[in-house]
Amino acid sequence: MRDRRRRTSDIVTLSTTPAGATCTVDRDGERVGAVAATPGSLRLSKSRHDLNVTCTKEGYQPSTTTASSRFTGATFGNVLVGGVIGVVVDAASGANNRYPPDVRLDLAESPAAPPPAPVAQAPSPMVRPVGHQLHGPGM
Repeated sequence: MRDRRRRTSDIVTLSTTPAGATCTVDRDGERVGAVAATPGSLRLSKSRHDLNVTCTKEGYQPSTTTASSRFTGATFGNVLVGGVIGVVVDAASGANNRYPPDVRLDLAESPAAPPPAPVAQAPSPMVRPVGHQLHGPGM
């Protein structure tokens, strides 16, 4: 069983600078895994589709990267040992592809929030000194 899992899945370790980020892993539009806090590892089934990894941490800007699925030479060995059937099985299971064992992302600090704008105040009513009288026609 262990050998079969190794042929059809990969362990991918996600790490970030700084550590402690939450990461999600999507493949072909579907969520296939998540890590609650980096560093952390996932066992993912092999596929020809790339992984989209997005990591977030409070106080930092989100970061996204693509982990590409790479074709391996194991298929050529299957042609010699297992013939065409071995190649078809590996192609269907994704066993002839591999994900990188380590995916690393750097998170940039979020820019400091600008200071709040001053609150506009209503103009204060005109204050006249006591005993001051207005002079003019009709006053």
